[in-house]
Amino acid sequence: MRENRKELFKVLFQKHYPRLCHIAYGYVLDRDEAEDIVQELFINVWDKGKDSLPDKEFAAYMTTAVKNSCISFLRKRQGAFVPIDDYPTAAIDQPDEIYDEADEAQSPENLLQVALASLPPKCKEVFLMAKLKGMKYREIAEKLGLSEKTIENQMTRAIRLLRTYVAENSAMRLVLITIVLSIFLNCK
Repeated sequence: MRENRKELFKVLFQKHYPRLCHIAYGYVLDRDEAEDIVQELFINVWDKGKDSLPDKEFAAYMTTAVKNSCISFLRKRQGAFVPIDDYPTAAIDQPDEIYDEADEAQSPENLLQVALASLPPKCKEVFLMAKLKGMKYREIAEKLGLSEKTIENQMTRAIRLLRTYVAENSAMRLVLITIVLSIFLNCK
């Protein structure tokens, strides 16, 4: 009976793992963290015996559980950081409530430069090539003599570090988000 459960669990894991990793990646934007979250979720499912649910209920349970696990992960990682989507739109039109006088003295370009300066040199170089110059990972890899996987890892690291920087410097959130979004939209 125990061997049968292991085989059934293996089938469930192989069937649902890629989809759940994709969902988790959509939240955490880090493949390794996404895989860790999903793997921990499967361990909890095994421990609690939830693998005995019918297939449709299991899929729904796992989808909800992975979303909740990702949200918990992000809350732990970012503390009390609230995504910009959670702010009322009226707050965007009231810069005096978001910025103090020191922030108003800095232009958005200066704030972006400060944020980019917080990146390690290679991360910064790869990020700028990908987002400002619109280069593909393959092109960057060829130009820098690195593998595509290294470029992907550097981009993941750069985005993670920029998110952390923005979360720690709350006065800059709106400005940096606006600038970064404009960069992403102009590159495509």
